[in-house]
Amino acid sequence: MSMSDELLDKYFKGLCTPEEKLLVIQYLNETEDLPDHLLSKDEWDETTDAIISDHKTFELFEAIKKQTISENHRFNWFRITTAAAIILVVLSIGLLLLNRDQPDLILAKNKGLNAEKISVVSWKSVVNYTEQNQILTLPDNSTVKIYPGGELRYTVPFVKDHREIYLKGKSFFQVAKDKKHPFVVYSNGISTTALGTSFTITALEKSKLIKVQLHTGKVWVKNVDSTNHLRPFSEILMPGKELVYNKSLNKVKVMDTKAPLLKQIDTLTTLSFTQAPLTEVFVRLQQHYKVKIIYNPADFQEMSFTGSLKLTQPIAAILEEITELNKLSQTKTTKGYLISK
Repeated sequence: MSMSDELLDKYFKGLCTPEEKLLVIQYLNETEDLPDHLLSKDEWDETTDAIISDHKTFELFEAIKKQTISENHRFNWFRITTAAAIILVVLSIGLLLLNRDQPDLILAKNKGLNAEKISVVSWKSVVNYTEQNQILTLPDNSTVKIYPGGELRYTVPFVKDHREIYLKGKSFFQVAKDKKHPFVVYSNGISTTALGTSFTITALEKSKLIKVQLHTGKVWVKNVDSTNHLRPFSEILMPGKELVYNKSLNKVKVMDTKAPLLKQIDTLTTLSFTQAPLTEVFVRLQQHYKVKIIYNPADFQEMSFTGSLKLTQPIAAILEEITELNKLSQTKTTKGYLISK
């Protein structure tokens, strides 16, 4: 759109008609640069500032303030959001590290609790390689005479108070009485259970026969071998009875024992110990001689005994031998014998 200089001059001097004024305003809205000659420097310098009403000034100020505050608010919100995001990232990393370490702490605590609850159990195996009978004292103070070639396996201590023994060969058992904890011997697929008694089991590895001979008390013998699908049996033996089980034929026979009872009991003439606690030796001597041996167990915690004691000797002679070896003193009392450091 073109515009004459004369019409522009009339507009700036306020001499235009309403129709001319509309044309000039339209031109000014569409153009960006005005001719320099329209307003000289002197005329520009003489031009006075336009006066804006108070109402118009207030409206302009509110518009500017609103825009400025909105920009500042957006800027502040951006800063707050950024800071919150950073804090969230830091907390997430911290929680991740904590959760990663926490299972280890819980596992360590559980291990500590389990270590306290679970007692240490180890298997012990005793084999008699000699040509003489060997006497063994079990953790419950029961005694076993292991014949040459015989082998015993058991846990130390007995697991969950179950007195369980695994036998190969021949052994004589003198069981300590304990009605709450049955004494069970496993041998070649059969079990012999006793509460407090004495019996002999013969379960040779190359023999097809297993023999259980009862001397005192009562035992329960049954078949526990389920691998060969054998017919199960269950027998209660009374003193003087002997059970013979044929593995090949899966047959059981109960008969009167051939050996006299006294002969079986009298065979315990020697007690043999290997690194046995001295307190255990005193317990065995009290059981055999039916005599009281008084001592303080704390004084003998680190003392042990290795050797054989002939039970045909008087108890005084045996105690004298033990006390001399360990540099202890022995005193005869009205109640028995007092052993001290």
